[in-house]
Amino acid sequence: RSKPRNRSSIRRPRLTAPGERHMDVLVDYYNLPQQERRKGIVYVIDRIMSTIVPHHADAHDHRVDLRLYGGWYEETSLTRDAEQIERELSGPLRLPMGNDRRSIMVNVELAYSMRCDPSHHLWYTLRSRAAPRGLEFRDPTDAGCRHPGRCPLRPGYDFFVRGDCPEVGCIVTSRLVLRRREQKLVDTMLAADVFFNVQSSAHRLAVVSSDDDLWPIINTALQFGVNVIHVQTLPGHTTRSDYMRRSGADYLELSLLQGVE
Repeated sequence: RSKPRNRSSIRRPRLTAPGERHMDVLVDYYNLPQQERRKGIVYVIDRIMSTIVPHHADAHDHRVDLRLYGGWYEETSLTRDAEQIERELSGPLRLPMGNDRRSIMVNVELAYSMRCDPSHHLWYTLRSRAAPRGLEFRDPTDAGCRHPGRCPLRPGYDFFVRGDCPEVGCIVTSRLVLRRREQKLVDTMLAADVFFNVQSSAHRLAVVSSDDDLWPIINTALQFGVNVIHVQTLPGHTTRSDYMRRSGADYLELSLLQGVE
């Protein structure tokens, strides 16, 4: 994994020319179901646009600017996912929409930076942490194990509770082997870009995520008069009705997986 060799090769946000119409689509990439992401980035983008465009995009839009938000940097090096997506995206995508021979141009980029400061990449957006606190590992005997004397979970329980290896002389601790990877800055970067769009007089944008943490910024855009298309990514997930009390006609909620087997 390495840093991009040529910064000029990374797609930058395009400025809208006078009179040009476009829509911004902001995608919380790792909020998409894993089985969808495994089908490749072109499939993912086509699925998103097929959900949004047929009835809810302006026929006079010249293009769509789609940004993918995720933990793209492990320290200062691109992650494997970021490199794979960059390889698959050789340029803007022209996708057919509907049966009227209409197509739409989609300019895709990974959100390495904030739209208000595109030349400043945010490193360390994917970090490795020790196992989160607050987890409980119940004693297998208390959980109803019928063979406490030869329970295969017992060593794991002892290791987790004590924090060190039960073997005499072993220096391995639970903090050394129990790790998790987590994204940092990603939600707030997406939220900041929504607000940047609001301040840039955007008339419409789409947010693709089922993360409730993004509702405050979605509601902020609505209160500023921006038309928001909210695409839910998780099966059966909808925005709580008490959140939407003041959303009005400018808010449209869609499901990415509706009709998908």
